[in-house]
Amino acid sequence: MRMNEIQTDAELTAFMTEPSGKLVNFMKVLKGDIVGLGATGKMGIELIETIVRADRLAGRKRRITVASTFSNPENMRYLKGLGVKTQQGDLSDDSFLNKCADAENVFFMAGFKFGSSADYKKAFRMNVLLPYLVGKKYKHSKIVVFSSCNIYPHTDPKKGGSRESTPLDPKGIYGWTVLGRENAFNIISDKFGTKACLYRLAYAQHLKYGVLIDIAKLVYAGKPVYAPLPYVNLISQRDANEAAIRCLALCENPPKPLNISGNSASVRCIASKMGLLMGKKAVIMEPKAKLSMLGNDNLAKRLLGPYRDKQSEMIEAAANWIRSGGSDWNKPTGFASAEHKY
Repeated sequence: MRMNEIQTDAELTAFMTEPSGKLVNFMKVLKGDIVGLGATGKMGIELIETIVRADRLAGRKRRITVASTFSNPENMRYLKGLGVKTQQGDLSDDSFLNKCADAENVFFMAGFKFGSSADYKKAFRMNVLLPYLVGKKYKHSKIVVFSSCNIYPHTDPKKGGSRESTPLDPKGIYGWTVLGRENAFNIISDKFGTKACLYRLAYAQHLKYGVLIDIAKLVYAGKPVYAPLPYVNLISQRDANEAAIRCLALCENPPKPLNISGNSASVRCIASKMGLLMGKKAVIMEPKAKLSMLGNDNLAKRLLGPYRDKQSEMIEAAANWIRSGGSDWNKPTGFASAEHKY
């Protein structure tokens, strides 16, 4: 099935958690148990289910644990139904963190984005202090650290986006604390020789949320699409999650930064295509800015290979989903926030 053929929630979940043959082969040789810290957000549940499905196809049995606050009890029930062990508590509480399961492989997905501009204290606690404590706890593990392209400067889209070697220029409290997160793990790695991969993600696309769903909802409602940043990166969530899992093989000391972003696309072109697909007239407000926050993931493509899902399929899928009345999580991405104040 392709993304633009999805019609039901069940098909969507099956699609987003379907492991590729490459991932199944990877899981056959991956040694050790897995812990997902904060793996209950928009990406975490499906990342864990993808691992479970890949392990099953690979004939592997390993302990998989998710530690989180589990503010939504349904997430705990769902993971337990997959055979995943769960631990409920506040990761920033030393006593709870120290009780979390040990594992050779760790995904650090906890963080604080939306609301960070109004709560500096929480932003630093969750995005800087907690990463240091996690790094210390799992200093002998391989750690895939979920980071963000928010630490990059705005660039001319014609130049292909920021590479891992581009000088960093964070915007807003979120961007600065994300840089703090990365450096917390850099400090731990310097001190203990810990191996990690700094997974810098930009704009994973789902049919329950994402930049494409934000744009599709505006176009379908006949509302203006405002794009102060005229270009965005697009990668499907299943491709983003699969890349994250395979990044376990790319953990190094010092930590290896890696952009996972997909190709860039013009917001104007996205909205125009969606208007045609929906039978609506897209109203697009001309952006004043010529620059955008974009990641260049050529390195990831060389190391991990091409993605499965095409940009055109993602755009069509989002338009079809909203046009047909598909539900979403009502979690706007804030992609139009040029100052990155979340």
